[in-house]
Amino acid sequence: MQATPLVSVITAIYNRKHTLARAIASLRQQQFQDFEWIAVDDGSTDDSFEIVKAHASEFHHVQLIQKTHTGIADTWNTGIRAARGRWITFLDSDDAYLPDHLQIRVNYIQAHPEIDLLHSTATLVGKEEDFWVPDRSNPSRNIHLKDCAIGATFFMKRQVWETLDGFRQVLFPDADFLERAELRFHVVKIDAPTYVYFRNSSDSFLNKIKQQGPSSGKH
Repeated sequence: MQATPLVSVITAIYNRKHTLARAIASLRQQQFQDFEWIAVDDGSTDDSFEIVKAHASEFHHVQLIQKTHTGIADTWNTGIRAARGRWITFLDSDDAYLPDHLQIRVNYIQAHPEIDLLHSTATLVGKEEDFWVPDRSNPSRNIHLKDCAIGATFFMKRQVWETLDGFRQVLFPDADFLERAELRFHVVKIDAPTYVYFRNSSDSFLNKIKQQGPSSGKH
């Protein structure tokens, strides 16, 4: 029987055949290896799931899940329900980790056992104009991503997700989740920009929001 991994990495996938290999390669190259990878395909209509299956054998612990298209919040929740790790984190299918990404976070939570959820800065890739996104608190203005909470950098105890009944189907489920977590748990933000956030994907969630115009949403 396989040992339970410390960390579960959730990757939500929807039509990402052109960026998946980059994300998967960055996960495979992690210095810290006591993790499971849970890839949840949210009803892709391209070859995304075939790419995932082709790489599955490269991981010691892996779960592949296919479901109908329901959006990011339900896809994250689906992955976490299947997760076996005590700690939960994310890797978006169009982003990447630097090699020490997981190791830095594991070191941090081991040194600070009181922490329930941490999130972090990120390395932003794209044009400067792409780093300004709608502000949930004031839809008429944009704010810079450096001032936002980036959901994919969340690294949290499974208990946090269970207590908060998961991510909710709202416009910005990561910001909503963080706000609720901060009321009940020990949450910190660290300066460790080892998450590589590619903002040059034309069909990214935030780009779609910007194209739709101002709407309620805080990052």
